[in-house]
Amino acid sequence: MDVRLLKFFIAAYEQKNLTRAAKQCFVSQPNISNGIRQLEEAIGKTLFERHKRGIKVRAEADYLYPIAKRILGEIEGLPNLFQEQKFKNKVKIGVADSLPQEHKQQFFRRANDLCDSVQWTVEPISRDCELNLLVREWKYEEDLFLPLWKEDYVLCVPTGHHLIKKEVIDLQDLKGEAFIHCPPCEAHQQCLSILNSEYSQLRTVANCSTKMETLTFLMAGLGITFLPASFVDGWYGFEVKKYNGPRYFREVGLSYARSSLQNPVVAKIIAYFSKHELTVNQFAVFDEK
Repeated sequence: MDVRLLKFFIAAYEQKNLTRAAKQCFVSQPNISNGIRQLEEAIGKTLFERHKRGIKVRAEADYLYPIAKRILGEIEGLPNLFQEQKFKNKVKIGVADSLPQEHKQQFFRRANDLCDSVQWTVEPISRDCELNLLVREWKYEEDLFLPLWKEDYVLCVPTGHHLIKKEVIDLQDLKGEAFIHCPPCEAHQQCLSILNSEYSQLRTVANCSTKMETLTFLMAGLGITFLPASFVDGWYGFEVKKYNGPRYFREVGLSYARSSLQNPVVAKIIAYFSKHELTVNQFAVFDEK
């Protein structure tokens, strides 16, 4: 059936007048009349009663109108439908705070290359997300974990602190020093466990809920602390010192429920990073092995 016939019918139904319907459709009145007649012949029903003042809508037209509107709407929406298909690959991902920008952008660039036109929904980490990019210790117990990179923690000493003069700081040098603690931080938990077992005189001057708060107290000169190497880059008020002691680090990767693998994009991402290491250098290039 010619789509124009439906347009002519809808215009006539809404205008209740063939002249106005013709103007709405940018055609002549005979075209409207002939079109409606062809439609009536095609469906075997009379839709309008013609009279000198215009047309009267019959019950058959009342029945056809919503159907014609729906059909015409679907036809006219086809171009947009295919435009939206460009973003059919959708992934909902949670991203933890304080992760290095260089690593995140490389992850998303590579993941985006695995599938055409991925549409990301980025939120704080939660069980509702298909993927979570986070530190291993923060994953949900029931989720699987795929490591992407490890990040060293460095010893940060405020400017003006007496330890700033030492070229290399040893473990015993930290005895009795004011320490800025971040209880949610996995490396701080490792650090305190070791220091408290070696030296009972460790002094905690602040318990911070985030690494950014820890950084604030550090820049204020209130104590020493350990922070991820990438996190402290570009800030001031302290120095990163060489440290002769246990290595502290965090492992960052993807956590996900098994059901998330039903999403083909998620499955491709997990399959790829199970075989390829995420590495970042000054030119932001991937190391494909």
